[in-house]
Amino acid sequence: MAEVRTALWIARRYLLARSHGYATFINWVSFAGLVLGVLILTVVLGIMNGFDREMTGRILSAVPHGFFQYEGDPPIADLEAIDGVSSVMRLYEAEAMATRYGGVAFIGLAAVDMADAHELPRVLAGQALENLVATPGSVVLGAALARDLRLRVGDTVRLMIPVASSGGVRARIERFTLAGTFELRAQPDAALAVARREDIVERGLADAGLDGWRLQLADPLDAPRLAERIGAVLGSGIAVRFWTDEYGELFRAVAIEKAIMFALLALIVAIASLNIVSGQAMLVNDKRSDIAMLATMGASRRLLVGVFFLQGFSVAVLGVAVGLAGGIAVAANADAVVSFFEGLVGASVIEGTYFDRIHSHLAWSDLLAVVGVSLGLSLAAVLRPAFKAAAENPAEALHAA
Repeated sequence: MAEVRTALWIARRYLLARSHGYATFINWVSFAGLVLGVLILTVVLGIMNGFDREMTGRILSAVPHGFFQYEGDPPIADLEAIDGVSSVMRLYEAEAMATRYGGVAFIGLAAVDMADAHELPRVLAGQALENLVATPGSVVLGAALARDLRLRVGDTVRLMIPVASSGGVRARIERFTLAGTFELRAQPDAALAVARREDIVERGLADAGLDGWRLQLADPLDAPRLAERIGAVLGSGIAVRFWTDEYGELFRAVAIEKAIMFALLALIVAIASLNIVSGQAMLVNDKRSDIAMLATMGASRRLLVGVFFLQGFSVAVLGVAVGLAGGIAVAANADAVVSFFEGLVGASVIEGTYFDRIHSHLAWSDLLAVVGVSLGLSLAAVLRPAFKAAAENPAEALHAA
């Protein structure tokens, strides 16, 4: 314990001394590099997480988390008893074309029982939900789709739905009344229509699409983990289509992009760590006579290694701590920070996108990864100069002095 206290005392003297010249300058440059690298890494990961969560939430509020067809009534109680399954509701899906004034749009048509309409709060809400429930033969469209077709609430919407016939497939035109619109600021805004399932059954359109059941999960990202348990409840003959089958590649691409960005930005931390090597090597060279005197006075190899390790690693720890604190502060106020710089340059970085502000979310796993990588690189950087200090020959150092 006495040896540790001695090492800490000497390391503190070296760290706070102002007479080491260029070596001290390099150490503080390394500190600034670590602060900058960790700050940038934390902010970028936070913003990428924020946009990923926002886009995931918007898309998956309209897309079924799971869908299956079942002959008769499925074991709803058993499914909802699975931890992670929020609800099971009827859902009809079909492909159609919406037409109006010569405009045509290919869309996905979804129909739900009005008793379950509240299960889609981001799609069916407010006046649109009230109109849909109260008006048979009505439909709710994405706001972008309604604008493209120049539709207003109360207008007639023609949906062209392919149905089976004796000669193959024929187009059947059905008229609906626009009950309202929804706006998720995502792809469904331009490609989704939601109708009453009661109308679909009444008009004999159930066979024109897939009439099945929708699984709503508490956390859509749990779909792969819950797939086996859901399949066990439904039985081996029932195929369940999860949202990952359609959108999984998109979110995997986002995850890969995040990993690549993390690796690239970690290079900034690596460069700062290399600066620590340079600063520590210079400090060891400057302190050769001190090292020799300590050695001749009986200082152990462990004490000498501890002095220079603690001196260098303290710079790294301080840099990572300050950078992480700054990164968390900036990421938590990312929208205000970006707005400030947008005001300076007179341009918006999100203009023309689905987003109206900069989203940010910090995950504990990402923060731990940033700290782990940063301190790991710094640890590797300070060990070599520390062991070099302990390997100095006291006689040669004193002679050179």
